[in-house]
Amino acid sequence: MSLTVVNQNDGDVAMAGRTEVDLLSLEDFHEHLASRLAQAESVLRKLNTEMQCRPPALGSFFDATDKARRYSEVHQSYVDQAERIRQAVLAAQQATSTILNNYRTAEARNAANANDVTAALTPVDRALQPKEDGRV
Repeated sequence: MSLTVVNQNDGDVAMAGRTEVDLLSLEDFHEHLASRLAQAESVLRKLNTEMQCRPPALGSFFDATDKARRYSEVHQSYVDQAERIRQAVLAAQQATSTILNNYRTAEARNAANANDVTAALTPVDRALQPKEDGRV
């Protein structure tokens, strides 16, 4: 099962093309995102609890206070990076969920349309069946 998307970029031939997405791979990727989200949240919990901005006790001389300040800055940068990763995973989850739901909806709609067309053409098919003498 795959989804083909035709990219159209205002007539730019170099950018036009087809993108094919394997939906089973997309579903697997979507499922793996849950564990990645749990990992990111675990890192954030650890950074915000156990490691919550407790610089090492190095004393009060200049280099010690400078290193304590630097520790706090590095800690905050780790928190910021982990939060960005968590947000990126959430965005990927939402995007893949939307793609999968839209495709399933489109696929169901296409199947319904195909069934409607088949139902509408059934009388034509019956009319075209050979008669007992082999004539149509």
